[in-house]
Amino acid sequence: MNFSKIIFIILLSTSHLLLSELEITTIDAWRIVNAGPHTLIANKFAEGDSMNGFYFEMSRPHCLCENPTFVMYSPDAEDFIRPKEDTEITAWLRTDLKKWHEITLNVFLALEERQQNILRIHGNFPSLRDAKVIELDSVYGKDKWIIKNLNHSMKQATKLCESFIPYIEEEATKTKGKKV
Repeated sequence: MNFSKIIFIILLSTSHLLLSELEITTIDAWRIVNAGPHTLIANKFAEGDSMNGFYFEMSRPHCLCENPTFVMYSPDAEDFIRPKEDTEITAWLRTDLKKWHEITLNVFLALEERQQNILRIHGNFPSLRDAKVIELDSVYGKDKWIIKNLNHSMKQATKLCESFIPYIEEEATKTKGKKV
């Protein structure tokens, strides 16, 4: 038996060890995690003590950075009226302390049990690729994210996406018709 056949048999017999959940934190404080066997999410938390987050997705086969999204918790204010899932709200976004831009956010998910809201940017918005700071002002409050080196995070996620290895086994990702 030649050497290449031996290597092939070893790889084939140990390939189940390659299927594992992916969770990486870069030196730029970006967290890259899997959201299924062919989708990655790169996220960053807001500055200060806020639990709110910003993330983008990357899915195979195209490996494009897409769906800029905010994860915002509902404020404790007594007069707060929480937007319903699948509605659109208006918010204000600015990058690098420049002019504020009115944007539309789609309330993709509103998780009642955790008061967590997933808001996807819909329509036109200022480019985030070269931004160092983004600020969002919405009904959920005002937050700031330092996204300096976003381009490095995008490159790292692209390299992972272009690899042939599934992030997790496909059977483990059944959602039973729920949004993910």
